[in-house]
Amino acid sequence: MIKSGLYTKYNGIEYKVTSDMDGRVMIYTEDKSKVDSTFYDLTGHGIYKKKVNPKELVNCESITTYGVIEGEKVQILQEKDDQFQVGTGSLFIGEKLQLKRVERDSWIGWISKSRVKIIEERRPVNPEKL
Repeated sequence: MIKSGLYTKYNGIEYKVTSDMDGRVMIYTEDKSKVDSTFYDLTGHGIYKKKVNPKELVNCESITTYGVIEGEKVQILQEKDDQFQVGTGSLFIGEKLQLKRVERDSWIGWISKSRVKIIEERRPVNPEKL
């Protein structure tokens, strides 16, 4: 699974984390096995949320994932079976990797996972400053 965004651990379990417009910190997941009765699904779309005290969170970090193909850095957009959907804003990279041009400055295509080296950049985040 490709990770991208803000992640944290709460009670030893990893969740995505965000803050709302009022500055309240929320953890959330789509994995029902990670939730208890203190989580809620406000919209009914299977995204379970819980308001938490930022002091209860550990290992809060921002994760940015990208791929390297033939020495070129690309965005990882999606994952499906044995392929990644990748994108770039570079004409040179788009043409080199034979990606489809979808907009003036955007090239997207599906590439075999075996051709992609995944790089995860992790930066610590203070949960009290979300």
